[in-house]
Amino acid sequence: MKLKAENILVLRMSGVGDVLWTTPFLANLRIGYPSARISYVVRDFCAPVLSNNPDIDQLVVFKKGSLSNQISFLKRLRNAGYDLAIDLVGTPRTAIQSVVSGAADRIGFDFGYRRHFYNHLLNARAANYGHEVEFNLSVLEYLGIPISRKDLVFNLTEEEENYRQDIYRSLALDGGRVIGLIPTGGWACKRWPNDNYIAVAKTLSSDPKNNILVFWGSPTEEVDAKAIFTACPTSRLAPTTSLRQMAALLSGCDLIIGNDSGPLHIATAFKVPVISFYGPTVPRSQGPWGQGHVVLQDQRMGCLGCNRMDCPDPRCMEGIPPGTVVKEAERLLGHAGKT
Repeated sequence: MKLKAENILVLRMSGVGDVLWTTPFLANLRIGYPSARISYVVRDFCAPVLSNNPDIDQLVVFKKGSLSNQISFLKRLRNAGYDLAIDLVGTPRTAIQSVVSGAADRIGFDFGYRRHFYNHLLNARAANYGHEVEFNLSVLEYLGIPISRKDLVFNLTEEEENYRQDIYRSLALDGGRVIGLIPTGGWACKRWPNDNYIAVAKTLSSDPKNNILVFWGSPTEEVDAKAIFTACPTSRLAPTTSLRQMAALLSGCDLIIGNDSGPLHIATAFKVPVISFYGPTVPRSQGPWGQGHVVLQDQRMGCLGCNRMDCPDPRCMEGIPPGTVVKEAERLLGHAGKT
């Protein structure tokens, strides 16, 4: 069903990886509506993911704040004149924003009571093909738009490319292979133990062709990153960066080893092979997108995919041995060296 639309609002207020996974949807939506104005409601900390994206005309940035600020935000949506709203996540907040937008056509999924906020209702169970990228793309089927693009989109600017070159040069990373470690993660129970990262860093850095670059974001993550750097003096510690500067540094890596996190998924947008660890989250729907990646789990655990954010005993992560990671890293690096 191809709906007429000149002013489209897309809603997906989630994490960095979730927003990145909507970029194939946006690319195809742009093909289907080449002359429409496409706006996207996004949380402030995720907005950099969509900067420099040619498939979006406007980012509508949401910030937490006072009640008056929230009312002003909703007024902006109401006054923008949207005729089509597409809610890709279906939270109470986005469902309300969909209605407040005033769009005559509102597409959303049948999640609980939120189904009543849309007049074009999609079956979430039927749309759940596997990965969240595919879940988002299912909306295009309803709109009658063929899917011709499935790659993630994260476009660096020339300035960001130059930044990567400058930092790599200053850290003596412009020779040999660069292996990025991402010991970060929004939930503590999604993080592979730091001692395991140290063991992997020491083993892989024993090969003079390998350069280890340790990434971090928050002050807490900096503590873990510095612990790896201190235990493995030949490694390099990434400097303080913005999200897009971090993305630029990730783009130059030959391999990424990390937790299920925004930075890891950004690396996949540049087709950097990744080795990732999964316990409470589900790789089928939230794993690295694309080919050539490795997902490691402790299959002995019966609680995988519990989706808990506060597990007091995350044995599912502790049971993935460093030796397995090193073996997979050497395999991927050896394969890359032959291509």
